[in-house]
Amino acid sequence: MDVIIIGGGIVGTLIARQLSFYSLRILLLEKESDIAMGATKANSAIIHAGYDPMPNTKKAKTNVRGNKLYETICEELKVPFKRNGAFILAFNNEEIKMLEELKERGKRNGVMGLEIISRDELLRREPNINCEVKLALYVPSSGITNPYLLAISALENAWENGVEIHLEERVCNIIKERNGYIVETNKNIYFTKYIINCAGIYADEIIKMIESNSSFKIIPRKGEYYVLDKKMRNLVHSTIFPTPTPISKGILVVPTIEGNILLGPNAHDIEDKEDKSTTQEGLKEVWEKAKKLIPNIPFSSVINTFAGIRAVSNYKDFLIEEFNSARGILHFAGIDSPGITSAPAFAEIAEEWLKEKENLRLKKNFKRERKKPLYFRELTNEEREELIRQDPKWGHIICRCEHVSEREIIDYIRHPLTPKTLEALRKRLRVGMGRCHGAFCTPYILRILSEELGKPVNFFTLKGGKSKILNGENKMRWRYAKRD
Repeated sequence: MDVIIIGGGIVGTLIARQLSFYSLRILLLEKESDIAMGATKANSAIIHAGYDPMPNTKKAKTNVRGNKLYETICEELKVPFKRNGAFILAFNNEEIKMLEELKERGKRNGVMGLEIISRDELLRREPNINCEVKLALYVPSSGITNPYLLAISALENAWENGVEIHLEERVCNIIKERNGYIVETNKNIYFTKYIINCAGIYADEIIKMIESNSSFKIIPRKGEYYVLDKKMRNLVHSTIFPTPTPISKGILVVPTIEGNILLGPNAHDIEDKEDKSTTQEGLKEVWEKAKKLIPNIPFSSVINTFAGIRAVSNYKDFLIEEFNSARGILHFAGIDSPGITSAPAFAEIAEEWLKEKENLRLKKNFKRERKKPLYFRELTNEEREELIRQDPKWGHIICRCEHVSEREIIDYIRHPLTPKTLEALRKRLRVGMGRCHGAFCTPYILRILSEELGKPVNFFTLKGGKSKILNGENKMRWRYAKRD
């Protein structure tokens, strides 16, 4: 291999796509059963403007650059993106001083359009905000997207350009050789000239494989969230922030690109990198602080809760570095917020790093754009009727909450990068992500997976490994699913 990329989150997949334009043999290794299973899946889905990072840091530079790249990259990959703007609220004089500081910091970072507005103007734009607010910083360039769909789309585009992808393959050891590195995994042994470390919360462990004395450490920071039903889509239109703290941008209220509302996250350092559980105390904290921003949030609108892990490090900035003792390995480590926003800029950095080492040649027929799949929920009634005439499976709605048809599920299962778990299909099509959490559609999805892949229904898992959905067939429900 010319390049091995470790990690299939949004950083690794966007880098894989950027490098796929060149005549390189590239392999992406992901330890999970699907890509985008870590912080890329569980986050606030905000494209930050860049007013928060300290000037001249890597966070500030890549945040502002990444923000500027998002419209183009989402258009090329056919992923939704919207500049919905953001408001940072101040409720007292101390917080007002912080707004002034953030505005000045944003200007130094190159963020345009920052404006401190009055309470009356804020309430005119967002009438559900707490009327005790004094002032707000308006940030027009803040946006929202779907990070895990962007990662999936980037990797599909990279695969079309020849990138090789191995799932469920964990890197166990890296050995330095004269002209490159041996990468040992739980399944194979590879030789490569270059390595790009995008391993998220495990990036420090990759570093220690080749820098045993490294003091760099990832400290997992858990954040818990509520998800509100789409009927609350008009609660807010912009992202609503409190004034930030030294460890967090705060518990916020943010509309998602799909129409739900998120409340969260809190921020608590933990020891277990895989602890994505929610707690009663944590969710109570989120609820109380979110209601300080938007007082009239009905608890009946909550349809789900979840937690994500941020890769906070003992380094004050992003670690983007090639160590002198291990030339040929580029590390992207400690990528916490605003990592999703910065990811397109990371891809440019990786590209320039490799150009300094190799005479890269663009492929003659590389693809920069991805063909967008047909989503039944986005079509007009006339378009739907025409598709149903061509194939009745378009008219068989499997997920009623998100309006996903049987044809869409079958088409994605037949994609060469086959999603083989329920979680993988959810990320691509939103099946089971509505108010009923898959109570209606899960038996039908398992039936389709079974018929398409030739496996019994109890073979399939929620997200790989031991996450079994069924231990055996429930005969009555299985027959019911088969009748339709």
